Amino acid sequence: MDNDNQEETRQHRDAMQSALDVLDTRYFKALCEPTRVAIIKNLIRIGACDVSTIAQGLAQDRSVISRHLSILETAGITTSRKRGRQVFYDLDGPYIVQKLTLILEAIKPMAEICKPFEEYDQRTIPTRKAMKKLRE
Repeated sequence: MDNDNQEETRQHRDAMQSALDVLDTRYFKALCEPTRVAIIKNLIRIGACDVSTIAQGLAQDRSVISRHLSILETAGITTSRKRGRQVFYDLDGPYIVQKLTLILEAIKPMAEICKPFEEYDQRTIPTRKAMKKLRE
């Protein structure tokens, strides 16, 4: 293998590792549940509010909404503040932007590596053996 191919292979491996490092399962799992998306939309519309206010218009019980809010908070998407006996929730906009920017920057180099099959000539689709070698 010549130096250019070795460098390209190293760059591919580094790009793949960088993308894998930022793909946070907990973060994406929090975003892929319809009720949690509805909660996020409510918080965008209303702003900081308590569970009862967030739950208005949603089919789930307040306890279920509270559980979803806990998952969103663990993922860094929401933040909470206790005032007396009430807990208020809000979106953590700066963290969301920071997280998505980090993900985008890490996966940008993958655009050159992960091309749709239509862009490949059938003869140039990498074999399993070639892909395994790339990952090493």
